[in-house]
Amino acid sequence: MDDNKKFKIPSMRVNLHIILLVVILLIAIVAVYRLYKWNQGTDLDMDVSDVDPSEFDIETLDMIIPMDASLLEGREDDGVTTILCLGNNPFTDDRDTTGLAAQIASKTGAVVYDCAFPNSSAACKYPMYNPEYTKDHFNFFYVVECFRNNEFRAIASIASDEPDPRYTEAVEVMKTVDMDKVDIIIVMYDSTDYNMGTPSDNPKNPNDVTAFTGGLRTTLQNIQSTWPHIRILVMSPTYARFMDEDGELYNGTMKDIGNGTLNHYLVKESDAVLDCGVSFIDNYYGTINEDNYEQYMSDHMHYNEAGRELLAQRVADIINNQLGTVNSTKKE
Repeated sequence: MDDNKKFKIPSMRVNLHIILLVVILLIAIVAVYRLYKWNQGTDLDMDVSDVDPSEFDIETLDMIIPMDASLLEGREDDGVTTILCLGNNPFTDDRDTTGLAAQIASKTGAVVYDCAFPNSSAACKYPMYNPEYTKDHFNFFYVVECFRNNEFRAIASIASDEPDPRYTEAVEVMKTVDMDKVDIIIVMYDSTDYNMGTPSDNPKNPNDVTAFTGGLRTTLQNIQSTWPHIRILVMSPTYARFMDEDGELYNGTMKDIGNGTLNHYLVKESDAVLDCGVSFIDNYYGTINEDNYEQYMSDHMHYNEAGRELLAQRVADIINNQLGTVNSTKKE
């Protein structure tokens, strides 16, 4: 009997060690498997093929500011709404009846002057005028300076040197505008400033005209000081893609070429415009966006006829239904 016990006890100890080792290995295998499955995630049992993304609510950065009634004191209403359009390609790509300015006119019943210049920008290239770069004349700041000084000889001469006739056409329209009769100025620059790598802003100098928001802010303030009775509507760029020098296209919402993504420019523009107390229309999320751009754009940054019609409808709805006046409260 004693011999049997001496024989069996060592055998039982060996078996317990093996069993314990097997259990530990099984636990480890199960844990690793579960971790792997968790990292893989679980497919949603949902068919989203018929879901229309446009049905989801998108919060835009629109801010429509009513006109202070005191700024209209002494101004006679001639009964005609007169609109001046300033900007670049959204207006200049088509100046016919299907163009943006013409469609705004048809949807509002207003007299509309299209004084935009192709491929111009909200910012200037140089902080002071450089006679070796005459194209700065077509940018926002200098176009408004022409109106403020009622002087068009220099810009007419420079436009005549351009092979594209749209430059001269815009100047000829500028000469016919009576600023005393203008009720609304619509400003729209597309993604050109972003594409050019223009700085979105200059934190040390908010009025730096060589920065996107600086050019806007300075020029808007000049308009306000010269013609306080004119309402200003700034329309943001829409969604667009960036094309590099090799022709590769990138999502503007994701691509930072050195000064922020395109929607970063949108937010900066919104801040600058609201700093000036001017109405802002967010086209980036509210008109042509990542979900619908293929329907409304002819390439990575220009609009087709349907796109211009959509932009015109957007601003016309605001002009027809959302503009108002308020009486300012003056502290004694």
